[in-house]
Amino acid sequence: MRAKQFAAALAGALLIIAVPAYAAQPEAAQTEKQQPSGKDGGDQSQQSRSEDGWQFGQGHKHHHGNPPSAANIEEHRLAKLRYMANYFGISTEGKTVEQLKTELQAAKVKDKAKWEAFKAEHRAKRLEHLRRIAGEHGIATEGKTSDQLLDELRKLRRAEEKKQTESNAAKESKT
Repeated sequence: MRAKQFAAALAGALLIIAVPAYAAQPEAAQTEKQQPSGKDGGDQSQQSRSEDGWQFGQGHKHHHGNPPSAANIEEHRLAKLRYMANYFGISTEGKTVEQLKTELQAAKVKDKAKWEAFKAEHRAKRLEHLRRIAGEHGIATEGKTSDQLLDELRKLRRAEEKKQTESNAAKESKT
């Protein structure tokens, strides 16, 4: 009985000791993050946002298995709100998210033509992005809508993922 209690206490102590060590980052990794590599040609703010795998704007990177934190999601939402506010000529200095949202809603109602132009511009950017990605994968883009291109890209990705899982399963069965 004492052996079980001792083993449980030892396991608990090791767990308590291991968690802070596991969570701490090595100093070398921290210095790499502080020094921009410059390979993207982006500025320091662009690089700091891509430290954890997320990057907004040009060179968009995905999280590669690590879901974004609540802070990253909130940062992305705030960046979108600031972009929209700048488009509509609204100052963002010292304003909360709620203030920006209410001012943007008022701007949408006040200037519907500008809001429609904003939406059309971003639909065009999205379509151009999808066309570029589809072209890189050898998918014909002529005369296709963004929804059609997105569906084809998703099918291609699913096929690649299925092929990869089958390949991994075959490797595991050989060993």
